[in-house]
Amino acid sequence: MEITRDETYEQLAAEWQFQMIEILKGTLHKYGVDIKKAKEISGDFAFDLAMLQDQGKIELEKEEYRPMICFDNLNGQLIYNSDDGFQLHDYAFGNTDEAFDK
Repeated sequence: MEITRDETYEQLAAEWQFQMIEILKGTLHKYGVDIKKAKEISGDFAFDLAMLQDQGKIELEKEEYRPMICFDNLNGQLIYNSDDGFQLHDYAFGNTDEAFDK
């Protein structure tokens, strides 16, 4: 399996985050959460989840792991993975604004 690290990852991760915000927005709307409050919740959640990916760790059986998002091209040949320079949390509030202001 070939692992590719390039600017495609940043585009894919930002789009993944945007889609996640869209799903959360729909769920909050379904449960009657006020649109202004839904936007605040979505921005905070997207930021906190991105911080877990960017700088967090998960412990399991005394081992530490870094959560990561990877993407393949649906035929298993290419995997897009981040380098340490990309920080998804930088996109959280911009993606939230885009999702709620459209």
